Amino acid sequence: MLADLNRLLRPRLVVMDGIVAMEGNGPQNGTLRPLNVLLFSTDPVALDAAVCRIVSLDRTLVLPIVYGEETGLGRASGIEYVGDPIESFSAPDFDVNRRRSSTTGGPKWYGRVARRFVVPRPLVVPQKCTECGTCVEVCPVSPKAVAFEDEKRSRPPVHHYDRCIRCYCCQEMCPEGAIELRVPLLGRAIHRD
Repeated sequence: MLADLNRLLRPRLVVMDGIVAMEGNGPQNGTLRPLNVLLFSTDPVALDAAVCRIVSLDRTLVLPIVYGEETGLGRASGIEYVGDPIESFSAPDFDVNRRRSSTTGGPKWYGRVARRFVVPRPLVVPQKCTECGTCVEVCPVSPKAVAFEDEKRSRPPVHHYDRCIRCYCCQEMCPEGAIELRVPLLGRAIHRD
């Protein structure tokens, strides 16, 4: 979606503010970390690849970079850097998911099966939920994948996983940290570390 959006809008300049970055479970529940860097590029794929280099992340793990290169949006190698040496911003211990996605590659049905049995799913923790409705508001699908079961909001919202696209907006934006990601049993078996 990000690659398609950039191909449609064709931005002339892409800016990334990394003065203070966020690592971990962002944006609502992440940890602030100063990186002291501003990045500018006419190529969104190159900019993302530069960030991967800063945080020592294999760029093939970042699907917008992979799809961006495949669709001709930009390039992730042979990048010319201008300004301070990019190594001066290096943060190899940056807290970021460094595992390969279970849903990349394979036949189309594989994605549906993986989403159901392997890919983490958001789950509302009732004891933490204040029924504020932020998760429902930010859910981008229609009909909503997370919704209140009654109009009175007397109980926490519930997820409808058949509609959920696993964007995790609900989990990221929850002001109470009341939505956790749960990995299905098969996913736990595959990703045992």
